[in-house]
Amino acid sequence: MLPAILPLFPLPQVLLFPHTFLPLHIFEPRYRQLVTEILTSHQHFILALARDPVTTDPNDHPAVFEVGSLARIVRAEPLEDGRWNILVEGMGSHRILEEVPGKPYRQARTEALPFKTEVPFRAGDQQRLFAALHSYAARYGIEGQLKELLDLPLSLEAQLFTLSLALEFEPVEKQFLLESGTLPQLGERLNQLLDFALSDRGLHGEIH
Repeated sequence: MLPAILPLFPLPQVLLFPHTFLPLHIFEPRYRQLVTEILTSHQHFILALARDPVTTDPNDHPAVFEVGSLARIVRAEPLEDGRWNILVEGMGSHRILEEVPGKPYRQARTEALPFKTEVPFRAGDQQRLFAALHSYAARYGIEGQLKELLDLPLSLEAQLFTLSLALEFEPVEKQFLLESGTLPQLGERLNQLLDFALSDRGLHGEIH
């Protein structure tokens, strides 16, 4: 069981989705301590998108979005001077209820936000989404990358979250996807962002 209070790691420009993995280089002393402490216990923290620039000032507390991701450390490589390379897995979305003092790094009380997989994603809506994906891929010359991703042995939920991470959307647009509560809502929001991109209202397409 996870503790009631979890470490909070704000990052600019970077989000983590359920069923996806993200490498992180940990170099600030306060976050080195975070990693060292949780590796010997529960191995989880909250990764949240910062609304403001993040600095290395330990007294700096940039505002973060209310919904972040529960991250689990699945691999940790210690480096010189206490730095770490870690790989984290997205375990689900959490709402930040309040921050709690007491550590050099930030920490918060949170609540899990269930992703309701039992809500059906209608076949017609799925077809429209994947048609938009293929149009997007054809426009930006990433058909090969899209095919490789869609060929992975993933559930539809994991597939859409992986696409949410991989496609080149603005961080606030990815936050919009992260806050989806059902598979149809995630699919609809992803479809909206694809339509924006195809209408030249979004970024140029890439899959990382």
